[in-house]
Amino acid sequence: MPADDTTCFVVAGRDVDAPVGLDVSNFRDAGVHRFVGQSRAGRPVTEVVVHESVTRSANDTVAVLKRRKLGIHLIVAADGRVTQHGDLAHDRLAHAGGHNGPSVGIEVVNPYYPTYWRDGLPWSQVIDAPWAHRGRYVLPTPEQAEATAKLVAWLTSPAAEGLSIPRRWIGLDSTRLALGRVPGGDERRPGIWAHTYFHHADGAWLVLYAWLRFEAGLAPCATYEEAVRLATGARRHVDLADLAAPPVA
Repeated sequence: MPADDTTCFVVAGRDVDAPVGLDVSNFRDAGVHRFVGQSRAGRPVTEVVVHESVTRSANDTVAVLKRRKLGIHLIVAADGRVTQHGDLAHDRLAHAGGHNGPSVGIEVVNPYYPTYWRDGLPWSQVIDAPWAHRGRYVLPTPEQAEATAKLVAWLTSPAAEGLSIPRRWIGLDSTRLALGRVPGGDERRPGIWAHTYFHHADGAWLVLYAWLRFEAGLAPCATYEEAVRLATGARRHVDLADLAAPPVA
């Protein structure tokens, strides 16, 4: 059991160590809000859905979700810090429509639209992105991209005891990774989802980063640069044919 019960993940009521290098605070910390949802105890959790908030702080994100009577399990702040707002296994929270029942939701704090960007904010880069809503996209910070990738890797690993999420990339069709809707997106399927695969326009770039990080085996800086290169000017998908890591001998 972790020495500090506020710096681990809570899964099915149990304390589970967070991955090394991930700064986590859970809802046992007085400063972390716990969203109220329905119980799904005893039901399998088989999906992870990556969102972007269209806000500029974690506190604003919580406030917006509360006002809309929504919820989320995990929030990734601009500096890469992660807060847990619901039991990953037992709390069914409203964040992904028909996917709420079997999914864990990750909300990455990001203005998304250049019109919401301001001087002095942590986000510093905007790309031309025909796949994004309104065609321009504020990139998550490198710290956020890496923290989200670590979360996705952990949630889809045996270390996430109590969850059953396979490392299956829902947006991947042969060598092409989707940046928008996928066929059958309203159907529940175990694996890794970007919110845009079935609703809205968020999460695709972060899923691309996670794939490059853990399937292509790139270092964090190289992953960020490659994800920017591939996504800039792309429309509906990116081609990953030349990037899969060679099999381990």
